Amino acid sequence: MKHKIYCKVCRVSFIYHGELEKGQVVICTVCGAELEISAVEPEVEAVRLSTDPETEIRKRSENFARLHGYTFNEDKELVLDGLVGKNKLYGDFYCPCRFENISENVCPCLETRMNEVRKTGHCY
Repeated sequence: MKHKIYCKVCRVSFIYHGELEKGQVVICTVCGAELEISAVEPEVEAVRLSTDPETEIRKRSENFARLHGYTFNEDKELVLDGLVGKNKLYGDFYCPCRFENISENVCPCLETRMNEVRKTGHCY
């Protein structure tokens, strides 16, 4: 069975194939966020899985890389530290390389989700 799920992290809908039940955890195929299914009827609703910020961004980045066939370079820990730092300061995982803390720059940023990494070989 196919279900359309709206990810409140990246603000994009994705298709989930399979059965769903309340409390189930699914991974957004767009951004790698872990989402908990909060309702199935009348439509599927999902919320961001509540974990500590460092665990969340580590899982999300690993999921995103795995889903898209990416590998990390030697700067992985530096980038993750920057993401956690921006989360502490601004309340979300804004790209540590960008100055504007806007929704398009929540990691993975819009350019990365739009296959910029595939085109250039690296993220911003």
